[in-house]
Amino acid sequence: MIPVHINEEHKFKTISIVIKFKAPINKDTVTERALLSKLMTKVTARYPSEQQLHDVVAENYGANLFSYVTKQKTAHVLTIGIDIINDKYLSRPENLFVQALELLEEVIQRPLLEGEAFHPGKVAVEKQLMQARFDSIKDNKTQYGYQQLMQEMFKGHDYRFPSYGIEEELAAVTPGSIYKAYEAMLHHDEKEIFVIGDVDSDEVTRDVRRYLALPQGTAVLEDLNIGRQDVPHYVTEQTDTTQAKINIGMTADITYGTRDYFSFVVFNQIFGGDVTSLLFMNVREKLSLAYQIHSQIDARLGYLYVIAGVNKETRELAVNTILEQLDMIKAGQFSEELIHTAKTMLVTHKKETFDRPKGWIEATYAKGFDDIKLTTEEWIAGINEVTYENVIHVAQHVHVHTIYCLTNEVKA
Repeated sequence: MIPVHINEEHKFKTISIVIKFKAPINKDTVTERALLSKLMTKVTARYPSEQQLHDVVAENYGANLFSYVTKQKTAHVLTIGIDIINDKYLSRPENLFVQALELLEEVIQRPLLEGEAFHPGKVAVEKQLMQARFDSIKDNKTQYGYQQLMQEMFKGHDYRFPSYGIEEELAAVTPGSIYKAYEAMLHHDEKEIFVIGDVDSDEVTRDVRRYLALPQGTAVLEDLNIGRQDVPHYVTEQTDTTQAKINIGMTADITYGTRDYFSFVVFNQIFGGDVTSLLFMNVREKLSLAYQIHSQIDARLGYLYVIAGVNKETRELAVNTILEQLDMIKAGQFSEELIHTAKTMLVTHKKETFDRPKGWIEATYAKGFDDIKLTTEEWIAGINEVTYENVIHVAQHVHVHTIYCLTNEVKA
């Protein structure tokens, strides 16, 4: 049976209903699934034109039907949801919740098909839109550089592919192959349903199970461990760019929910997580070596990435200076005040997450990927307990794996 997570939150005037489909990220299906997420929320068997479906959604007091794909750990997650106004705020109740469930049922269970294939014309349009997105990403050197880093760092693992599809696979996608991906998603994906708003849990559970009665599957995910590099893998690509783009991937041996996990989160905030970080203050502000720079982590998997746009002429100096900031943390050359600021920012951001329905949904869903289930209070306590020594300890277990640079000079 599909789990139904309900949050009877009274502060929102809307109700959000979301269903998530989880499968291992796979080179052979990621492009079809990305196209599916678009096709399913644009037309259905009952509403075969985008305008018809748009009108139905708009008639429900401006409801918002949406879909998207993401990567979480080594899973490819397809999300379909709808936001509606709560009947309690209408002059005449119209049972919009049930109407929204009926629409989701239509979207999920009755797509626009021709036999055992999606509508060829609609597929052709979405393929054109996907190709346009690939083209725009190649033009956006920051995005392109990051994706190239992922290709190099996770070579041999399907984790290297982006959630939104693979350009080289797009031409081979057919209406029939999308239908096969749809059938696999419907019957074999691991699914979870989320509802948040001023609702009654018993009524919601009854209605959800009536309209979204789907078979439950199991997603067996790959354990991703690429190991550490004794000498960083350095790749330089020549491209047409006014700035050099630096993308650095690092590894850390982290287990979710442990002291090192919380220390890693705080470490990243100090290293390059915001405008108070060492990367921002030293590399960008003090030395003017970067136009933009930040670090981000996948703390559950134990990976950290630095993304920067720098002067081509000082590219090597910028790389060395970025790595010097890591060495500074390993040596304890940072202030207690920086830790205090980092922890305050992290806790504030965590609390703000629950001020939005999507924030609660995503945070609740993310817990399902971990053996250790942390409450928000436990997570905040874990962050607040991180010490100066903890940050130094975890920094010493961070190792540079891959450095990927984009530039248009043979020698910078």
